[in-house]
Amino acid sequence: MSAAVGGAGDGTVPFRGRTVIRLDPDLGIASVFGPSRRWRDEGPVERILLVRPAVGRLQVTQGGRTLSCCSRDALLVAASRGAVFDAMGVERIDVLAIERTRLTGPLAALDAGFLRKIDRDHPGLQTLTVYAAGLLQGLIPVATAGLADLVREHLAQLLAFIVREPGREADAPGPSRHALRIQALKAEVERRLGSADLSLEAVAQARRISSRQVQAMFQAEGETFSGFVLARRLDRAMQRLTDTEDIRPVSAIAFEVGFGDLSYFNRTFRKRFDLTPSQARRTCKPVA
Repeated sequence: MSAAVGGAGDGTVPFRGRTVIRLDPDLGIASVFGPSRRWRDEGPVERILLVRPAVGRLQVTQGGRTLSCCSRDALLVAASRGAVFDAMGVERIDVLAIERTRLTGPLAALDAGFLRKIDRDHPGLQTLTVYAAGLLQGLIPVATAGLADLVREHLAQLLAFIVREPGREADAPGPSRHALRIQALKAEVERRLGSADLSLEAVAQARRISSRQVQAMFQAEGETFSGFVLARRLDRAMQRLTDTEDIRPVSAIAFEVGFGDLSYFNRTFRKRFDLTPSQARRTCKPVA
């Protein structure tokens, strides 16, 4: 089994990306880079889709209902035909697609109009994400047709678990002390995100620890305090700009989420999402 890299010409792959990585023979998983801004499934068969944007906002509209998610959350669409997807500031979309004729159990029982947002911290989504990534990266070898069938069954079972368990399991292991502390720090940042007094020192003082400890805890997560603050402000700005009910000027939104320099906001927004704030607003239009 080998990885296949394709482009926009293959109609069987969702989102017509600039580059698509999947396995050959197809296991139903793919990573789509540079996806089209709007996509409608016109494939030969009806599929159930689990789609997850790595960064940005992804919206699906079907049967008069619209549902959206942001970075690392996922959308579950029980029947892909007729669903319209809008990608806003999305660099990569990870996809699991299973033909509806192959579904059994709780997946087969899903109504064709079923839509659900899956939070990024759902244990089933986390397991499925790591498993699929291992397959695409060749870390989990699938050398025979029998193993390929088994992997497809595993993927379907993980998706069925996500359907059965909408939220975190009550008996799941509790978070570690470090996880609780970093969560508290990030919650403090979120609380102050739009304030001019947000700083490393202010957050450290609020949590009664040293600035050095705050930096060390963020570094243990593979990021910096300032990088986290900037990313969250940009993500919040993206949410505001793509909210069809928020008609405030771009400058008002930038200042509301904590930016004091409009040119810096425009520059960092474009770097993160590969489009300007005004372009992000124009991409979020009601589906006709």
